[in-house]
Amino acid sequence: MQRRPHSTQKKDGDVHDHEHEHGEHDHEHTHSHGLFSGHSHEDHTQEAEQLITALQRGDRGSRITIIGLLSNVGLTAVKGVAGWAMHSANAGHSLSDLLGDFVVLTCWRLSRKPTSERYPFGYAKWESVGTTTVSLLLIGGALGIGFHSYHLLLHALADAAATMPAGPMHTMLVNVTSVAPDVPEILVDDHSHGVDVNAAWFAALSIIAKEMLYRATKKVAVEENSSVLLANAVHHRSDVYGSAVALFAILGSWLWPALPLDPMGGLLVSVVILKQGFDLLLGSWNDLIDRGVSPTTRNSLRKTLEPLMVKSTPADSEIAALLDVKEIRARRAGSVMYVDLTAVVPGATTISGASSLEAKINETLKKAKKEVTDVRVRFEPEGQGRS
Repeated sequence: MQRRPHSTQKKDGDVHDHEHEHGEHDHEHTHSHGLFSGHSHEDHTQEAEQLITALQRGDRGSRITIIGLLSNVGLTAVKGVAGWAMHSANAGHSLSDLLGDFVVLTCWRLSRKPTSERYPFGYAKWESVGTTTVSLLLIGGALGIGFHSYHLLLHALADAAATMPAGPMHTMLVNVTSVAPDVPEILVDDHSHGVDVNAAWFAALSIIAKEMLYRATKKVAVEENSSVLLANAVHHRSDVYGSAVALFAILGSWLWPALPLDPMGGLLVSVVILKQGFDLLLGSWNDLIDRGVSPTTRNSLRKTLEPLMVKSTPADSEIAALLDVKEIRARRAGSVMYVDLTAVVPGATTISGASSLEAKINETLKKAKKEVTDVRVRFEPEGQGRS
């Protein structure tokens, strides 16, 4: 016996299909719109008002992302002024962070749109798209830091070899730098002005601000079970690492000018950020290709339903007996999880009893795990699966 699962219900405020309709409604005419196009100025005004209202009413994901965005604007302005005064170019990294904030905010808002006729499973995978984009930004940033640090290290070794007396160390440095490509001048810091220790204050400011943003964003991400917000938190933490290396390099170069501390620290940070980026990319990619959840998660889902399992149905019960649960499958899409399973029930189970049991299974799973948004149940009479 198999019961067809309930279809996803359309919620208030759904986005209409906007396709040309025919048949008995031929006199009605609507226009097809893309996700980001085809709206009037009134539509954009209404969306802006809805966003502001959502922020005021406690849309925590949008709020923390906008706080991060405004913080990056402030850091970019401060570092820009400092860079102009102290011949530095550190503002570019904070400016690039703004792109990540806009990606996170857009994907977060889209993922929270209600289901519609065209998108009956909702927009949750926009979170996976956003996480993928942020992870690629992290990977690109890590490669940029590593490439820059590599060239700076070669430049420092070449300078050391030029001033070092003949000997085994001199020979080794000459051999290393001789086979390396020429260092582009644009990638080499201009130290003609010396190290301005005051730059350390701006690096320290960035560390404090970004660490606070990391902790606040991660807290919201965990509570909302949001992968894209977690990716943005990791993005903030990567900036903490970068600023810490900058602070260490500024102070180290001031105290020990001969040591290549900046490129060595940059190479270390690039490896750490690269690993974080690939970890995020792997998780979001698994969501996009509908990879199943881990065996641990499947076992957890089964344990959640064990209290419902009984040996037989009481005569006066309106709910069918749940004898066993098998063939549990689940997949993630952003912050939500879709589950389907097979419920083993007595052969004499009625449609009404099966329907009540299905509702109970839905209620139990969704109450225990808030990320579960849809549960599909297939009913199997007792003994049918035995060989």
